[in-house]
Amino acid sequence: MRVTCICITFPQRPPMIKRQTTLPVLAPALALAAGLFAASTPALAVEYPIGAPENRYGMEIGAVYLQAVRMEPDGMMAQPEQSDIHIEADIKALQGNPNGYPEGSWIPYLLVSYELIKEDTGEVIKGDMMPMVASDGPHYGDNIKLKGPGKYKVTYTVYPPNAPENQAGKHYGRHTDRATGVRPWFPAFKLNYEFVFAGIGKKGGY
Repeated sequence: MRVTCICITFPQRPPMIKRQTTLPVLAPALALAAGLFAASTPALAVEYPIGAPENRYGMEIGAVYLQAVRMEPDGMMAQPEQSDIHIEADIKALQGNPNGYPEGSWIPYLLVSYELIKEDTGEVIKGDMMPMVASDGPHYGDNIKLKGPGKYKVTYTVYPPNAPENQAGKHYGRHTDRATGVRPWFPAFKLNYEFVFAGIGKKGGY
């Protein structure tokens, strides 16, 4: 008797390819990128509000203070080592500003003076802020030395570019013709606040 043998050949299974994970390779690169990002991101100093923002003549005025800062050029204001705080006036245009400034833009060539009175002693600290720029944008500010912890009354006086007291404003013009002109400058005005100073810790910069 003849026996017929039937052989079935199965297709050979392809060899398994060992997959390499990319995580060990990417980890150093990701760490380096994170370090570079952190190094390039400015650290913002903590701002303390002196009062709620106020709206006047198409502008929003915010009063804040923070730790005393180092400035350039050197000598334009007191050094941080001789100061307690950096006081600021953040002045931005509101929608429909009558003097031609786009909403949210900084208002230049103003003169902002300040006066602080310590309530329990009546001691007075006063001066003029200077225009400057920082990581959070342009503003008016000054480094000042306070009369110790306690409650202070604060007055800001904001002068327009054409005010006699504002010497820098003499170099800033305003279109007055019918086609391109803007409204006359606002009158000088005062803003009054109160705040309690208890110290803000270590001095430094932005």
